[in-house]
Amino acid sequence: MKKPLTLAFLLAGLCISLSLAMISAMGCSTVARALNIENPRYSVRNLRPRVDIALPLSASSIDFDFDLGVDNPNSVGLRLDHIDFDLLVDNNRLLSSSSRYGVNIPARGFGEVHLQSRVGYEQIRTIFRQVTDLIQGNRAQYQVQGTAFYDTPAGTMRFPVTVYANR
Repeated sequence: MKKPLTLAFLLAGLCISLSLAMISAMGCSTVARALNIENPRYSVRNLRPRVDIALPLSASSIDFDFDLGVDNPNSVGLRLDHIDFDLLVDNNRLLSSSSRYGVNIPARGFGEVHLQSRVGYEQIRTIFRQVTDLIQGNRAQYQVQGTAFYDTPAGTMRFPVTVYANR
């Protein structure tokens, strides 16, 4: 008599667990639809290239520091967890990088995330003209392309990032 009762409790517990999992999964998508979270708008701010010439030249590099402005049009605050991005100069990919600096963006507010990347000697050689123009202060078209990962009340959301800036 004890064995069938134990089996019944196990089956009932399994059914309840599966039901709760299904309701939870449906609840997250319902929350996302109800909040209507849209992709924030982005801007490049304070682009600062720094040249590091070393001997031998193969040890030389250029560091790029810049801030990515994030304008959140949503009625809920977002946490930018990380961003994977490419930096293009005059439509030539200069570098690929990732930022793990988390930043909270208030609802209908603005925030900035600091991004930094390093271009090594071999990369510099392939885009020498663009780098020379950049160092000499000539106008260049910069573009940041990537994916931003946000922690939201509806779970992790990914949004594309494309920003154009002239220097």
